[in-house]
Amino acid sequence: MRLGSISRCVCLVTLSLLASGPADAQIVINEVLYDPDGSDTGLEFAELSNCGREGVPLASWVLESGNGASPDDWTVEWIGGDFDYLEPGAIFLIGEADVQPAPDHVTALDLQNGPDGLRLTDGHKVVDVVGWGEPLFQEYYEGSPAADAPSGNSLARVPDCFDRDDNSVDFAACPTPTPGRRNVFETDLATRVAHAGEVVLDASEPVEVRCTIRNAGSLPVDAYEAVVELTVGAAADAVSQTAVAAALAPRDSASVVLAWTSPQPGYHRAVATTILQGDEDASNDSSETSFTVQREGGLLVVNEIMYSPDEGSTEWIELVNVTRAPVVPDGWLVGDGQEFHAVESAQADSVAAIPAGGLAVIAREPNLLAGSVPFECPVFGTDGWEALSSDDSIVILDEYSTPVDRLAYTDDWGGARGVSLERVRADMPADDPNNWGSSVAPSGATPGRPNSIRLSVLPSSGRLDVSPNPFTPDGDGSADRTLITYGLPVATALVRLSVYDGRGRCRAILRDHAATASTGQLLWDGTGEGGALLPTGLYVLLLEALNARAGVLVKEKAAVGLVR
Repeated sequence: MRLGSISRCVCLVTLSLLASGPADAQIVINEVLYDPDGSDTGLEFAELSNCGREGVPLASWVLESGNGASPDDWTVEWIGGDFDYLEPGAIFLIGEADVQPAPDHVTALDLQNGPDGLRLTDGHKVVDVVGWGEPLFQEYYEGSPAADAPSGNSLARVPDCFDRDDNSVDFAACPTPTPGRRNVFETDLATRVAHAGEVVLDASEPVEVRCTIRNAGSLPVDAYEAVVELTVGAAADAVSQTAVAAALAPRDSASVVLAWTSPQPGYHRAVATTILQGDEDASNDSSETSFTVQREGGLLVVNEIMYSPDEGSTEWIELVNVTRAPVVPDGWLVGDGQEFHAVESAQADSVAAIPAGGLAVIAREPNLLAGSVPFECPVFGTDGWEALSSDDSIVILDEYSTPVDRLAYTDDWGGARGVSLERVRADMPADDPNNWGSSVAPSGATPGRPNSIRLSVLPSSGRLDVSPNPFTPDGDGSADRTLITYGLPVATALVRLSVYDGRGRCRAILRDHAATASTGQLLWDGTGEGGALLPTGLYVLLLEALNARAGVLVKEKAAVGLVR
C-alpha cells in the first residue's frame, strides 16, 4: 500500500494495546520537533494540548529542555504569561519564528537530538515529561524513552492525548509534523492486507485474504460500525464483504478474513477497503495485494531469453505486457527461484511504464544493449544478476512477491551462442517446450521487437481446430508449429490426442490421458514419437476424451497438412 501526501501525521505503530485513553493530567506535551530538515534554525517547536474538559490558565507554567547526558541539567524555554490560557481540546504552540502556523509564543528554542528531553511544570509540580534517545537519566523520561526521530520527523502522541506514562509507547516518529493541529484524525480506520500467498491455489477452494483493521483515529469505533469489502481486478462489485465485529479503541486492531468463493484461474490483483461513515482520511482506507489461482501468468510474461550472448554483449530477458493497461514494474523482482534481485530502470530515476501489449528488456548490463533495442522499449537493470545458462529457471515476482511468470528451460528448447530463445505465443503456457524455439532473425535475436518465430494467426473456435493448416516446420521461423485447439461438452475429462498418417499408423501421441478442462490448446512442431520430423503429407489428428462420471466419450478428428 502506498500512502499519498497528507496534511495529518499518520504514523506506523507496531505496538498492540488492549486499551487507550487520555492522560490523567489535563495538559500534556503533545508533539515536539527538535531536528527539522536542513538547518534547525527557526523551525523547532513544542506543542501543549489540553486533554481535559475545562480551560486551564498557563500563567507561571514552565517548559524546560533537558540535556540527557548529565543529571539535573534543565534549561528554561518558556514561562507562561498572565494572559496565556488553554481552552478544552485546544493546542498551545511554542515555536521559533519560521514555524507555520505562527506559534502562540515565539521564542528561540535550543532542542537537541537524543538523548534529550522536555519537562512541563505548572509552577509547583511536574505535569509531564518526554524524553528521546538513550542513554537517559530517569528524570528525563516517563517509563522508557521514545526512540530518536529521524531528521525532519516530529515526535508526536498517536493519537492525540494518548498517555500511558511511557514515552516509548505514547510517542511515534511522524514524517509530517503538525504544529498547532491534531496529530491524527478523530475518526479514521486504516486497512492493511496481508499477502494472500505466492503459492498457486486450487480453483476449487476459496481464496482467503486476511486484513488488519487498525483504529488510527483518536475516537473509539463501535463493533459492526465498519464494513470491509474485497474487489478483484477491474470489477466494480465486491466479491466478498464482512463487518468488523470488534469494538476498536484508539490504536486497537482487529483481524478480518475475506473469502472469494468462486475464484477464476490466473493472476489477480485484489483491493481490501474499509468503509466507515465519517472516516476523515481516505488515503489509508484501502490496501492491495495479488495472488494466482491454479496457474501463473499475468501482467508481464517472459517472451525471449538471451542466455549465451556473443563476446562483448550481455545476458537479457524480454517481457511482454499481456494486459490492456500500462504496467510499472516498481518493486518487482527477477531471479532463478532461489535468489532474486530488484528490477531497476536503466533510463531514468523512476521505473518506466510498459505500455499495453508492449515489450521491455531486463539486462545484466543494460549499457551493452545500446543501439540494439528500439527507443520506445523500456530497458531495465537489476541490483544484482543470477547468471543464465543453457538449462536454467527464470521467475518474475511482482511487488507482493507473487509469481507473475516462471519457466524452467533447457537447451533442447532452442537458443545458442549469440542466438536467443524465443517464445511462439505469449498466451500459451511458458512450460511447453513446443512454445519456444531459436530465433531466426538475421541478428540472432529480437530484443524489444516482435519475435521472429511468433505465431500471429489466431485459432478459430471449434471442437477440434488446427491453425495454421498446412504448416511448414522447416526452421525458417514462419509457421514452424501449428496450434491445436479443442473444446469438450464436459467440464473435465481425460484426453488423448494422437497423430495418424495416411496409412492409418499412429506417428505421435501429443497428449496421453491427461486430465484437462473443457477447453485446451497445445502446439505441435511436426515431430513423431522418435523426435524426428515427419515427412510431408496429410495427417489426421484424433481427439479422444473420457468423462467416466458423466459417461461421456468424445471422439473428434481433424486433418492437417505438413509441408517440409
